Amino acid sequence: MSGSNIFILIGFLVFLSACSPKVIVPAKQPTTKPPVTQQTEDKKASDLKKTTDLNKSPVGAKVQMLISLILPFNLDKIYHKTASAQQISKVSMPLDYYQGFKMALDSVAVLYGGSFKLQVYDNGDEAIKTNLLTLKATIKNSDLIVGPIYPDNLKEFSRLSKALKIPLVSPLAPTTPAVFGNPYLIMMNVTIQQHAYVAASFIKENLRPKKVLLIRSGQAEEYKYANPFKKGMDSLAKGVAFAEIGIKSVGYGNVVKYLNPNGLNVIVLPSTDRLFLESIFKVLDKLSETYEISIIGHPNWGKAQFLNVRTLEKLNTYITSSYQVDYKSSEVISFVKNYRNKYEIEPSEYSFKGFDTGFYLASLMVKKGRKFFSAVNEELYVGLHNNFNFIKDAQFGYFNNEVMVLKFQDFELVKSN
Repeated sequence: MSGSNIFILIGFLVFLSACSPKVIVPAKQPTTKPPVTQQTEDKKASDLKKTTDLNKSPVGAKVQMLISLILPFNLDKIYHKTASAQQISKVSMPLDYYQGFKMALDSVAVLYGGSFKLQVYDNGDEAIKTNLLTLKATIKNSDLIVGPIYPDNLKEFSRLSKALKIPLVSPLAPTTPAVFGNPYLIMMNVTIQQHAYVAASFIKENLRPKKVLLIRSGQAEEYKYANPFKKGMDSLAKGVAFAEIGIKSVGYGNVVKYLNPNGLNVIVLPSTDRLFLESIFKVLDKLSETYEISIIGHPNWGKAQFLNVRTLEKLNTYITSSYQVDYKSSEVISFVKNYRNKYEIEPSEYSFKGFDTGFYLASLMVKKGRKFFSAVNEELYVGLHNNFNFIKDAQFGYFNNEVMVLKFQDFELVKSN
């Protein structure tokens, strides 16, 4: 970001902190072409949802919907005249999410005639500020609360949501819904457990290996993926030979002893540790000259810049993901162009996330009015960045169950399921 854009951004933040909530009435054409929902050809019949074309004008009550957006801007810690680029970078995530979300409301208002009043609050990612916000009458009167972002702060609002029966969106945290115990919760992100289950199912149905070998680095963090993956293998991939080893006890030189010489070996690596991954890839790269190997990696590998893409492609590497942006699609090209024009910066991952969340829920509001919450799981939504296919739980609310499997191919991540 250039120096001039930094000051523009600071000015915007100061303006945002001083603004009172207002009704968003866009003065021009929609900021982007709306995503179109469609059923994927390979989706099993048992998983199909009632699909609605979002390009058709929805018919619903023309009531004004009050939305409260709670994000950690930390405005009181930034002085716009002396703020550094490093300080600005700390607020870029919530700012990008807000801008994408607002563009979505503008688009739905113009396309479908919806009326929205957006209230934006800065909780600063602080417990005291968050608690104080739960006492505000303006938030208690909301039709929808989006945020806070981080789980500890979200718990405070989850209690408010449950008590007042206000739908609450967890916009980014992949925390298990059971942590909140709130039937009015909408989880937009996918949990690590869901990633692991999808990986196990994909191995069974698509790769059909002779053997699956899970290799642990020994770090505690990887059990968050490894444990549910093993449960997934037990329930979703019965009949597939499976083994688990710890590299510290076995050693890199003995990995070969656990491979099947007469068929595909799927190696599952639940670690994100750089030293371990660089070491194990050297071993597997050499073994691939003799053994047939494919790899299933951790979802966070999509952001790991230290990984060698050529090696990943050679070893037929797959990862699961809840999002992917196709920058060649006309919808994404239109969104990027309009985002640049409006904010003079490039949209980030969080800009796309904010837009998809806002567009999906605002569209439901226009169709269903204040009864929109009961219809959250009735539509399969294919967005610019996220896909939404919600499952309803009577105790824990709605959670998104749309997980993609991506393969490293031709220096890109290509959808494989």
